[in-house]
Amino acid sequence: MTNQQVPQTAGVWIFKEQDAEGVPTGRTASFDGVDLQPLRYSDLDGMKLNGPVNIPLNWSHARIVESSIPELSVEAAANLRTTLESQYSNKAIGLVRGGWLPSGLALRSNMLVMPDRCTISELASRYKDGRKVRGGDDFLDLFQDKPVRINPGLFALEGNKRQIPTPQEVEDQWAEACRKIRSALPQAQLTPDSAVAGLTGLLEEMRESMERKVQFLCQVAPALQSPISAARRPEMWNQVLEAAQRCGLQRNTLAVLAALSIVCVENGAGPAKRLVKPSAQYSEQDAYNALADLRALELLINFFALFPQEQIMLCTGDKNLALFWAGMRASGFALHGPAPVSYTYKLSPVEALLPHVTADLLDAYLQA
Repeated sequence: MTNQQVPQTAGVWIFKEQDAEGVPTGRTASFDGVDLQPLRYSDLDGMKLNGPVNIPLNWSHARIVESSIPELSVEAAANLRTTLESQYSNKAIGLVRGGWLPSGLALRSNMLVMPDRCTISELASRYKDGRKVRGGDDFLDLFQDKPVRINPGLFALEGNKRQIPTPQEVEDQWAEACRKIRSALPQAQLTPDSAVAGLTGLLEEMRESMERKVQFLCQVAPALQSPISAARRPEMWNQVLEAAQRCGLQRNTLAVLAALSIVCVENGAGPAKRLVKPSAQYSEQDAYNALADLRALELLINFFALFPQEQIMLCTGDKNLALFWAGMRASGFALHGPAPVSYTYKLSPVEALLPHVTADLLDAYLQA
């Protein structure tokens, strides 16, 4: 079976079988309770997002609700491992617990979706008054005509001035995001405007931490501009960790992980360098741009810890951000309290994110 369709976001899939020449055989099967396993770093690394994509699919314990295929019995449990040969592009990637999925495939009933600025811009250019105005199929089209729960907070928190926005700017950016989403997806259920007060409070809580991270990136970025030779890796690894300590940052802070990844990946070819964009004249504005992306991942981790039973997706058009999320393999999200409440998580980076690191260095970093 090579032609799959996703008619709903509640986990119902219809498979339409084709023969070796791609001609439909007329045999179909419908599955309920489909919960796709998230995809990995390696599944995304070589993928082109602007054209048709092939997506590995893996699920277990779905229920067959209709079938004209004798081998598949109604009401039986079904496990599946196959590839979705899709004509859809994948311009909005869904970051979920355990990895990523194309946004439309990740969507579930009552899921909370947190789109970043590039996703909201994509929505605004793709749809007007609920109608599609740009050609080509994309997994984002599966959001249309559905009551998708959307929180536009990432758009508002980032602002549009390459610096921490003021409370008024947060309010204005929230309103702008809501206008764009309502025009693109009239059926969407937006988080109430009362949440803006919480966002401004969150910005203040994060201000000191953000300033320390800006200081850290401004210190290390100029030295990370050029590729780092194998002979210099241990020295630069230690310099990054020393800078983190000076700036009062824990080693598992995502900005520190990104800097270490730049040290380790040959020729700066990894997603971390494309996120941080180090340069000889690295400015606070440059650092803020990079940290706004990493802060989105930190907020996603925070939400996973706060709401362990809720389905949550960060939707991004930035492949490098998605690769970084999939590559760091965050897990074990947990809250600790009482006040002040904090959260913890574990990192298990893939080798592509931290290659050429000796076992003792990596163990010391992960256990810190």
